[in-house]
Amino acid sequence: MSVAQGEATSRLPRAGLLVGLGAAGSRILGFVRDVAIAAVLGAGPVADAFLVAFRVPNLVRRVLADGGLNGAFVPLLARIESEKSAVAASRFAAESIVATALFGAAVVAAVILFAPFVVMLLAAGYAGEDERLVLAASYLRLCAPFIGLSLVAALLTALLSARRRFAAVAAVSVAANGVLLAFLAVLAGLALDEARAAIWLACGVGLSGLVQLGAVMAACRPVWPGLGWPRWSPDMGRLFALSGPALVANAAPQLIAVAATQLASAIPSAVSWFYYAERLVQLPISFVSLAAGMVVLPEVVARSAGTDARLAMVARAGEAALALSLPAAAAFLVLAEPMAAVLFVRGAFTAGDAAMTAGALKALAVGLPAAALARVFMQAAFAEGEMRVPVVATLGGIVATLGAGLLLGGQPGATGVSLAMSAGLVANAALLLLSPAVRRAATRLEWGRILRLALASALMAVAVAGLATWAGGWLAPGTGSLAGMVTLGAICLAGLGLYGILCLVLGADPRRFLRQ
Repeated sequence: MSVAQGEATSRLPRAGLLVGLGAAGSRILGFVRDVAIAAVLGAGPVADAFLVAFRVPNLVRRVLADGGLNGAFVPLLARIESEKSAVAASRFAAESIVATALFGAAVVAAVILFAPFVVMLLAAGYAGEDERLVLAASYLRLCAPFIGLSLVAALLTALLSARRRFAAVAAVSVAANGVLLAFLAVLAGLALDEARAAIWLACGVGLSGLVQLGAVMAACRPVWPGLGWPRWSPDMGRLFALSGPALVANAAPQLIAVAATQLASAIPSAVSWFYYAERLVQLPISFVSLAAGMVVLPEVVARSAGTDARLAMVARAGEAALALSLPAAAAFLVLAEPMAAVLFVRGAFTAGDAAMTAGALKALAVGLPAAALARVFMQAAFAEGEMRVPVVATLGGIVATLGAGLLLGGQPGATGVSLAMSAGLVANAALLLLSPAVRRAATRLEWGRILRLALASALMAVAVAGLATWAGGWLAPGTGSLAGMVTLGAICLAGLGLYGILCLVLGADPRRFLRQ
């Protein structure tokens, strides 16, 4: 490895941590946002209609925020720069911004025009209910500008990633949720009725997209390529041809979760149990997803195709993903009950609901390491311009989820649904091996290190379970929220510290993975 490559690789852990922390912060703010929406809108037709409308921009945000356009834009920009010139790459970036803005405007116009049909695609039961259909369609029209604005913001974020402006990427990732939370705080103070609050909140969704775009444009000032009217060139055609598959592949966890939700809808209350459990599991997945898409991919494409440096980079990034996901999965397995009790038991959410959520969380934890590894390996395929396999892997994950759901239908509550999603996540990761680039990277995994990580995670889990048992009274349903959260947080921090010590003792220091 050259000195330059070594320096770039040594910066990778820090960059990945920055971007990953941005993703984690965004997800935490998203969780707080959902709690605040419930407090402002309560339950009923208005809340139902708003949440259906909010699904569209929220799904767009989650996919794009995790680097959904990176897989198409970053390798293409790097190829143009290496094969042509930096000037040609800058011109392509300028034209891509305008082309994305025009496409986003067309999508927004279509959503506004066909809002009732979009609502019925998400909630077919609304077809015979005039009130909720009309409300949801009106809220969706107000939310729709977010879609176009976030598309442009996502492309600019991909540009920041390509130019290795990772601190800016981390900051931008929390902008939309931060604005919505501020908006919700104002609405809570105004004491509006639910219908008026929902209208203003839908407007706030569009405003959050505008603020996010403004933030990312400000961050892009040092690397701003200007604006250029798009010309239909082979490179522009390739960008649009690759963007669709990249977005589908990047949305794999979300699409698999949608399939699982369809299964859960046949079981009373299972949708809620599954939703809350899935929100918790998405936190480490998002950490890995954004770090992989925004940090690993640019570093991988910077290396020559097929070189040892590229393969080693992906393999070490995969091991780093497992270094995060294995202890997270172990913690979810042993702390599922206190997590569900402390975080969710309040109001109409009972201790029985918490028990069902805990069962779903344990089942989802089984598939977490596979999901994390898949997020990294997908970038190996993207770096080679391979889009077909990630799309096939995503579709295979959806099919596996539905098939497993039928086989596990006898499991209580949402446990079978969650196991089905874990099966889908494992299938998604396994099918990525159809890509030659992924297979070559997978052969570079050092299983001795991974086994030591797994051992450290298991020992940590035993210790954490003991701490939770000792502090059982503080973690029981009905305990004061603050005391329970402080206790749970202290146990998690203790587990994290112990995991770090065990990794050092066992010779599996995660910091070494991306430095070699």
